[in-house]
Amino acid sequence: MKKKFDFSAEMAEAEAIKSNPKNESLEEENHLLDINVQELAKLNDNVFKLRTEVENLSDSIRECEPIISEEMQKLAVEFGARLLCDFLSQIESKCKEAERRMKKSGNAITIPATAFYITIIILVALFSFFVSMIVANTEIFHSSLIWKAVAICALIAISGTAMAIIVPKILDKWA
Repeated sequence: MKKKFDFSAEMAEAEAIKSNPKNESLEEENHLLDINVQELAKLNDNVFKLRTEVENLSDSIRECEPIISEEMQKLAVEFGARLLCDFLSQIESKCKEAERRMKKSGNAITIPATAFYITIIILVALFSFFVSMIVANTEIFHSSLIWKAVAICALIAISGTAMAIIVPKILDKWA
């Protein structure tokens, strides 16, 4: 902790200048200097006093411990319990909704209509290939008829798949 500053030497020096007869013209200036020295001494006392009070206050703040009242603890526990109950009820409602949807759908797996139509077209193409193989077996295995049947079946599969994809898009534009 800093000690008070002693202004007595400055005051003695000011008195020595004042008692000298050669410096009569500076008498008013010396008077003002005396007033400034006295004001500085008061200011020094005030600063010392404030510094002491701030140090005492900071020491007392370090010693303080925050205390939460029992009522606030009870309110915090109730608030946390309410939040947990709300969260639990939301989870339960979502689980019940999921169970309801699973029971409603049964054991069925939903597939898009486009995938269903493409599957039907592929089945038709495979069936036509199977029929053309039966017809082709009446001739030699390397005949051009087999290759024509494969080409026709591939054409049917490609055109059917393209139609299954393009037709719903065209219908959506008109609707």
